[in-house]
This record gives sequence, structure tokens and C-alpha cells, in this order.
Amino acid sequence: MNMSLSKSNIKILLFIAAVAILGLTYLYVFKDNMSDADSIQSEVDTLQTRYDELMVKQQDREMYEEKTAEYNQKFNERLAYFPATLDQEISVMFIKGVEKDQGNLQFGVNSVGLGQPESFYSLSAAASADVASNDATTADSTAADADSTADTALAAGDYQCLTAAFPIVYEGSYEGIKDFIDYIMAYKYRMNISSVNISYDSQSDTYTGSIALNAYCISGGGREADTVDVDVPEGVSNIFLGGSGAATVQTSSHDAGQGEDIASDHDILIGLNNANGDSSDGIIVSAGADKVSSTANSVETVALSITEEDGKNMVEVKLGDESYSFELTDSELTIYVESSDRVDSDDKNGVKLNVTNGTSVPVYVKVAGDDASAPRFALGSKTGTVKVY
Repeated sequence: MNMSLSKSNIKILLFIAAVAILGLTYLYVFKDNMSDADSIQSEVDTLQTRYDELMVKQQDREMYEEKTAEYNQKFNERLAYFPATLDQEISVMFIKGVEKDQGNLQFGVNSVGLGQPESFYSLSAAASADVASNDATTADSTAADADSTADTALAAGDYQCLTAAFPIVYEGSYEGIKDFIDYIMAYKYRMNISSVNISYDSQSDTYTGSIALNAYCISGGGREADTVDVDVPEGVSNIFLGGSGAATVQTSSHDAGQGEDIASDHDILIGLNNANGDSSDGIIVSAGADKVSSTANSVETVALSITEEDGKNMVEVKLGDESYSFELTDSELTIYVESSDRVDSDDKNGVKLNVTNGTSVPVYVKVAGDDASAPRFALGSKTGTVKVY
């Protein structure tokens, strides 16, 4: 009896153990596997959806690649408007390059401030993507836009946009100032002029003032800075005369008497008198029977040019709209300026002599009787050898 009861208990215990094993298997094995299966199925569904989307895009893969290349090209084209750095060596050579001494194009920089570059905008990959996504309005879907702009962003990299101020104090002619502004507007890199101040001196017919110039650069992204050659020839016998392209030391027979002999023997005579007088024109520039004159009570420009034509040295004299020319048979050109004191504050006439000499003929000028406090005569631009006594 006891033996039979013991077997029943064993069966019951075995049943309970089987149920427990099944329960534990369900809780810790089957249920976890079912949860993992659901998670995997959900991931499969997500990947399948993404796969289906990409397969649709794959049909337009060529278009997306063309758009990506197009936007990268546009980005690089805009980037090329700006240098990689604003090194002071490059800035100095740029300022030196704007100075001119060419006829009526006169522009000289008296001083310039080399401002330190300051960052004003960070063009990061995210910013590049935003810019590109605005341009990518022709793409077929938002997802395609994202892919295209992401590639553009990777190509763009991280950039820093910087600016520097270059305040310039200048002196020159009106045409020279306009030429400088045109040069800035057409320069290969983006610059702008925020303000221009101009003052006119009627006595010397020169313009002075200041210009606020702003320059920009974009650094980073592996961009390489411009290079500049600042090497210059060294070693001259005279620091004021000599060296490549400089004038050579010349002596003249006029030096001994400081040009007094030019008064009696000269090729061109310039007469400067009170423009408000009745005796003659205020400005007369004559060579023999040829003459140009002006009654304007202001500083006028006399343009003198010497050129070689068919083996002959030809001289042209121009005053306003009038001009004449003659052949120079001598080995030098002499000019006698017969000036006079100013009568009063209303007496403002005078001349600025610009000499353009494309020959080896020297030009000697003797000025006599000029007003010491307010001279009527001034030497403007010149090429070649020009000496004033």
C-alpha cells in the first residue's frame, strides 16, 4: 500500500516537474525567441521598405549623380571668388599694383592699414547641406535631396569666412580714382568699397582722400593660399638713382646755370599770366608759329608727348581740345616757362605739365618768375628723363 502511494506521488511530482520545465522553457526560451523574432521581423520590414525606396532611386541614379556633380561645381565656382588667405605679403603687393602713373591715370597710395582678418561666418558641412538643399529644388523627392546634398556637404568640408578692412589714403587724378574703382569691381576676388572721400585741390589739379576697402577670404577645406614673389634686385651704386628700370644719372650743359640759357634758346614757350587780364590769354603754349591757349581761370593740363615715327622724333602738345605737333630735330627738348605772380585770390590759373616720352630724348624745363607762395606751374606725370630748373 505504501509502495503504491509512493509511485503515485512520484508521478505527480514528475508531472509537476514537466509542467515547470515547460513553463520555464516558455518564459525563458520560447518567449524570448518570439520577442527576438518580432524584433528581427520589424527590422526586416524596415530594411525592406528602405530597400524598396533605394531600388526606386536606383532607376534615377544617373540623374542624382549628375545633380550632385552640378551642385559641387556651382559650389566650387562660388568658392573661387574668394582667396584662401589674406596674407599681408599678398595685400601689400595688391596695393602696390593699384598705383598708376600713366598720363591722366594717376593714383598713388600714401598710406594703407592692413587689417587683421576676422571670422564672420562658419561654413560647415551642415551649412553647406542647407545651401545645397535650397538649390536642389528640381530633385524628385526629399530623400533624394538629402542624399545629393550630403554628398555636396562631404565635398565642401568645413570653411571659415573672414574679412579684413584696408583703409587707404590716396592722391591722384579724377580719372585715376575712377580707374581704381573699376579695378576693384573687376578684380578676380570679391572686394567692396564701403565709402570714398574726395577732396580737390584746384592749384595742383589733384584729388586726395580716403577709401574704405574691404577684402574677403574663405579658408579651410584643404584650400591653398596664393603665392607672391617679393624678391627684388639688390645692390645699386646710388639708392636714389640706378637699378633695373630706374633713371640713369645724366648731366646737361644747362646744369651749370640752372637752365638760365633755356630762356634765350628753347623749343616751347609757356606763358602764364593773370587770366582776368585784358593783355593776353592766361595760358599760352607756343612753338614757333604753332600755339594753343586758354582763358580759363583754373589749372589746365598740358599734355606733351614725344614719339618716334619713321625715324623722326615727333612732339605733340595738347591743351584742352587744341593741339599741334612738330618734328624735333635737336637731341633734346627745352621748355621755357615764363610765369608771373598772382594778382589776387581770384587769380587761379596755372598749368600741370604731363610728359609722355617714348624716346631717349631728355626734356629740360626752366621756370622763371613763378609765384613763390602759389606757383602757377606744376610737373605732373612723366615718363623718360624730365628735369625742371
